Amino acid sequence: MSELILIVDDERFLCKQLEKALSQEGYSIISAFTGKEGIEFAKRENPALILLDYKLPDTNGIETLQSLSTIEPHPTIIMMTGYGSIEVAVSAIKMGAYDYIEKPFHIDKLKVIIRNALSTIELKRNLNTATSREQEKYGFNSLIGKSEVIKEVIYLFQKLSETDPKTIFVTGESGTGKGLAARILHFNGGRAEKPFIELNCAAIPETLLESELFGYEAGAFTDAKKMKKGILELADEGTIFLDEIGDMTPALQAKLVKVIEEKTFRRMGGTRDISIDVRVIAATNHDVRELISKNLFREDLYHRLNVINIKMPPLRERKEDIPLLTDYFVAYFNNEAHRDITIIPEEMREAFLSYHWPGNIRELRNTIERAVLLSEGRKLNPRYTKLEERIEDEIKIEKSEDRMILEIPLADASLTKIEEKVIREALDLNDRNQTKTAELLGITREVLRYRMKKMGLLD
Repeated sequence: MSELILIVDDERFLCKQLEKALSQEGYSIISAFTGKEGIEFAKRENPALILLDYKLPDTNGIETLQSLSTIEPHPTIIMMTGYGSIEVAVSAIKMGAYDYIEKPFHIDKLKVIIRNALSTIELKRNLNTATSREQEKYGFNSLIGKSEVIKEVIYLFQKLSETDPKTIFVTGESGTGKGLAARILHFNGGRAEKPFIELNCAAIPETLLESELFGYEAGAFTDAKKMKKGILELADEGTIFLDEIGDMTPALQAKLVKVIEEKTFRRMGGTRDISIDVRVIAATNHDVRELISKNLFREDLYHRLNVINIKMPPLRERKEDIPLLTDYFVAYFNNEAHRDITIIPEEMREAFLSYHWPGNIRELRNTIERAVLLSEGRKLNPRYTKLEERIEDEIKIEKSEDRMILEIPLADASLTKIEEKVIREALDLNDRNQTKTAELLGITREVLRYRMKKMGLLD
């Protein structure tokens, strides 16, 4: 379908000439001879582009441009001005006109401007479509779960989408969804239509990481044949996601601190400062405080990044979400692999709930993907679910009539795991009676229920 162009000009002879010339290019053309008529046509016909003359019998082009700018979707406008009317042209550009052309003009010059304008429109359409797809894919509901910890994370994301924090620190174990969190924050905020660029700091050597971040000038080093922009520059007005920032060297961290503080940087080998407006989302699965104590992470960078801190909870702390995640991944891989798995055996669901999931959601996803691909028929086959057994890091309990002895491996002396193991054993000893269990553990029943809920032990 040809693009529709509206000409708003009281010179009827010029309109006829433009109609003939532009129709030969494959465009559909309509003409209006007053500002009022042009506005009415624009509202009714929704043209892709408007050629708007400055001098009109009932108004001027600037006032008409103001009225046209309120129409949704906004039409692309090229202002036609008299010779030497530069001030008018500048005013039009400031008010949103795509370009201007001075009368008298050569038709070939106008054709070039129109082609460029329509190409820009197409690019914007594609960008809007892509952005809409990403927003649908990474909406707040892409964080699946009903647990309190996930509800709190979603609430925080929603609050942050209303503001524009320049730095966000996302922490959590491997596989908890830190990358998903970064995308949700980007595609639901004011920067959604701007670039989102991810860089894994653990996967790139230090020298290459610096050039990827900052770019370089031609001749900055032996292989630098021509200038290259870094992702800080490419992500201007958007978001840069620095995954595994705990693996970045302290020397490079110092340069990143300067970028965050001053919002300027220099390319490698460069001599001029480049200003940027970029949001930095950093993520790590390391204990940052421990890295700081070992001089492996700069404390000033930590404080710069830690303005907003989001901790993605491990799957073992949100076990009530496992059934929902299981159903979601089965449906997802049914669609991906053209399968029709509709039955998930109860023993598999129980195994998923009792498993410790060291790889978190990523491990659950991979486990279900393998089972969906290998199962026959409509039933998910438990034989294809391989959950790694914990042997060396299992907390063992020896029980006698009047005592409970815990054997805890020093390599994994997690307080959370110890607490959960003790609570489970105490519940078993008291036949799941919560009042007696609370008395045995020396806590109130309310505290016990709170901790049971946190561990996913409540029905």
